[in-house]
Amino acid sequence: MISLYRICKFAFKDFWRNIWLSFVTTSILALAFLSINVLFVLNLLAHNAITAVEERVDVSVYLVPGTSEEVIKTIRSYLLAQQHVKEVQLTSSDEALQKFRERHADNPAILHSLDTLDKNPLGPSLSVRARAPEDYVAIMRALENPAFASAIVEKNYDDHRVVIEHIQSIATQVERGALAISVLFLLIAILIVFNSIRVAIYTHREEIGIMKLVGASNFFIRMPFVVEGVSFCILGLLIAAALVLPGIRFLSPTVMEYFGGGGSADLFGYYKTHAFQIFGAQLLGGVILTAAASGIAVGKYLRR
Repeated sequence: MISLYRICKFAFKDFWRNIWLSFVTTSILALAFLSINVLFVLNLLAHNAITAVEERVDVSVYLVPGTSEEVIKTIRSYLLAQQHVKEVQLTSSDEALQKFRERHADNPAILHSLDTLDKNPLGPSLSVRARAPEDYVAIMRALENPAFASAIVEKNYDDHRVVIEHIQSIATQVERGALAISVLFLLIAILIVFNSIRVAIYTHREEIGIMKLVGASNFFIRMPFVVEGVSFCILGLLIAAALVLPGIRFLSPTVMEYFGGGGSADLFGYYKTHAFQIFGAQLLGGVILTAAASGIAVGKYLRR
């Protein structure tokens, strides 16, 4: 216990002795942790955006006007039998006409044109939802069945596919950019921790020399500098958390409103629920890196 007390006392004494260097090192580490949390939040937002689009995606199968109920039921049963199909909704010709009138209620010319027709020009349609986005390709292939070719006018999915691919591409680019920034800050932080410890060693070179002369072990000499490096990491994470949590709390209502709430759309709730995992993983990784940098810096000196 006495040795542990002396190690900690030596470490924090050196921390305050080189306060400006400690401040710079801690600030860089805080920026590294901040960028990691920004990356995590962007991933959550991208996941919510993709999920929101996927929930609205379907394959619209437009049938020939006047298609018999028997043929419609056959096509619907055929689609529901496919393992990739989650749901199939039928819109009758009358329902399609009613929705068309509602969409163009402010256009008298279109409504007048409909009234001049002897019969409903719109045919029934099927809205097909897949279990997963990648299943739509299989559904489109299933709809190529020659038995239904004469009853199907059009199959519409390409627009939805382009939107999903575009969002996924943006999410990937944002993730790569944020990851590159995080790695850059971490590398800079590790180098600064390494050099901070080297400066501390130079400042205490006479004390270290005396400690070695009186028989102090390399472990006892090394540990205060490792503790100092770890303290940089802990303070940097605390500063990052103090900036991240209020920012997320401020943004969370807007994000929930945009995505309709629930799940990971509640960023602040998600962070509160998973705070131990999120910040614990960052702390563990940061402590390992800073302790390793500090240990290497001291080790080079002890081998002289």
